[in-house]
Amino acid sequence: MQAKGVDVDQVMEEVNRAVAAPDTLLADFWKEQKTQSPNLSFLYPPYSKTLVVNLDMVSRNWEIDPEFELGSRRRGVGKLVITFKRATRSALRWYVNPIVHQVRKFNMLVTRTLHDLANNLEEVSGRVTELEKASLEQRLADLENRLKSLEKGDGE
Repeated sequence: MQAKGVDVDQVMEEVNRAVAAPDTLLADFWKEQKTQSPNLSFLYPPYSKTLVVNLDMVSRNWEIDPEFELGSRRRGVGKLVITFKRATRSALRWYVNPIVHQVRKFNMLVTRTLHDLANNLEEVSGRVTELEKASLEQRLADLENRLKSLEKGDGE
């Protein structure tokens, strides 16, 4: 039986096969190829798999303290070694502190930038999720319309 260029028997046979094997009903719907996101697992250390954990670690460790605790494990001459280290530190402070300040400033800027990138990544991920959802809803609506038109016998 032919109606407006549509073979109803063939369409009914396809519908029966699709109903008999529900996995194939939406096979064409899910077949669309999407671009794969790049594998960035090599960026993360093995003990932290999330960006939030890494940002937390960066936030806690960006500041450098040039005045760390001085000490010595040597008995007897330990006090003399500590005194020598303090004298060396105070003699070189004029040279070391500007460099440490530059490193701290750089670390602060990098930390801020990483937080900004993380916020932008969250925003973009949300937008992509919304777009994918809208696209899937549109495709589902198109399939439902196509199915309704096939059930009516209108064809496409």
